Amino acid sequence: MYIRLSREDGDKQESESISNQRKILQRYVKENNLNYIKEYVDDGISGTTFDRPGFCKMLQDIKNQNINMVITKDLSRLGRDYIKTGFYIEDYFPKNNVRYVAITDGIDTYIDSTNNDITPFKAIMNDMYAKDISKKIRSVYKEKQKNGEYLCSIPAYGYKKHTVIKNKLIIDDQVRAIVEKIFDMYANGHGTVEIAKYLNSNQILSPTGYRKTGIVQDKSKTGYNWNEVTLCNMLKNEVYIGNTIQNKKSVISYKVKKIKNVEKENQIRVNNTHEPIIDRDVFERVQCIIEKKGTNSKLKYDYLLRGLVYCYHCKRKLQIVLKKNKKRNAKSHPYITCSNTKEHGCYPLNMNYEKFEKHIIYIVKKICQIYAKKDIFYSIYEEYQNKTLNIEEEYKKNLEKINQAINDINSNLDKMYIDKLNGILQEYDYIRVSQKLSLEREKLNQQKQELEQKIIMVKDTIETKKYEEKKKELDKLIDSFLKFEKIDKIFLYRLINEIEIDKDKNVYIYFNFSKLNSITKNLDEFTKIEEILKEKYNSL
Repeated sequence: MYIRLSREDGDKQESESISNQRKILQRYVKENNLNYIKEYVDDGISGTTFDRPGFCKMLQDIKNQNINMVITKDLSRLGRDYIKTGFYIEDYFPKNNVRYVAITDGIDTYIDSTNNDITPFKAIMNDMYAKDISKKIRSVYKEKQKNGEYLCSIPAYGYKKHTVIKNKLIIDDQVRAIVEKIFDMYANGHGTVEIAKYLNSNQILSPTGYRKTGIVQDKSKTGYNWNEVTLCNMLKNEVYIGNTIQNKKSVISYKVKKIKNVEKENQIRVNNTHEPIIDRDVFERVQCIIEKKGTNSKLKYDYLLRGLVYCYHCKRKLQIVLKKNKKRNAKSHPYITCSNTKEHGCYPLNMNYEKFEKHIIYIVKKICQIYAKKDIFYSIYEEYQNKTLNIEEEYKKNLEKINQAINDINSNLDKMYIDKLNGILQEYDYIRVSQKLSLEREKLNQQKQELEQKIIMVKDTIETKKYEEKKKELDKLIDSFLKFEKIDKIFLYRLINEIEIDKDKNVYIYFNFSKLNSITKNLDEFTKIEEILKEKYNSL
């Protein structure tokens, strides 16, 4: 008897469970007076691969002539790759005098039956099902990644998985100071070789050593030394400023599990998914040093908005470059460009940086001035909060109803199948009703998936717990911002998360405070500001 279950079975897990398969196979063996020899089980392994421990053991016993018959609940339990499944049924089993039976599909290679004739078509359908499920799983994963969920199995050094909130990173206080020390040393002129020597001389275990032992510092542990590669990867990782970048690698296909690198424009990047360890200004300073060392040239200009400006389309960081004026003795001016135009065909961009900077400072000040009108903002925020909370509760209630309905259908299908096997329910009635229930379940699962995504999106917008603590921080920041004519880079990094520019030179500002983002989305006064800007900076 061969039994297999994997995640590709989706909402069928109850009906396809190991215990359920075992009952059906045992009943068949008993009713047909067969000599039961051995059971082979592969739990949690995809049907698209045949490199399964249980399956390989079964093949070895076939080779040793210990068994002459293989029974599965259905054809999909044997496998979902129609080429390899066909090979075993049409070639391998007959050559080794092995009888194959798929109970629910009515396949029995020992007898001449029309069911056997359509086996190749069923194998193709199982293969297509596996492909479809694989697409759905990847789609769900990508959707979770787009929502900022951290799906990597191993968190970056300095972080750990939240014990309650699934796929959420929290700071690991045991090693936080070490991460801060690494960035501080590099920002102040110490190279990766020097930093590695410092860490190793203080017996601080590398990320691998810490992960395996749970120990931060230990003289007796050897083989867990820091190196330049580990440090370089850390210094470039945006996870330390609260951003999550995923989908960097993927498999070639649902059958070919070989890993390939994903191009940057197809990677999934979400900002502010967790608490940062490193300040943005420190991180940006580190990136400038890395860039400087990489190009082996001196950085002559440190533009105020460097590191904040991104392409709206490809999500890459935009470059600020000096363009020489062809006129003799004429001053060169910095321009904003997208470096991704030639390589991957992104939209060309040629914006005067100096005018753009004035544009940003002007619009940010106006938004801050609007925020200063506390009564305007509070009314907007409170109304939005209450509405969001009510929506979330409604979504959760509907989700509970859908889950109950799915469970009821699964239970009914299991009962019907047992009744069919016992002769209580006719084959025609079973097929008719089961098809109807399966279709209903499919619709419910689709509704369930949509609701789950909506709940995630709603949760991301609720900041009730953060409201009071962030309000004080924002008030202080806005007040100081409005008082000073000159704005420094560190200050701006605290206020703004990122700025995006599209092909039509439309500008989108995303603040580190959702309250400011709410103003840009809700106030009529902001629309008036945008109209003024279009007139004032139409030559950008």
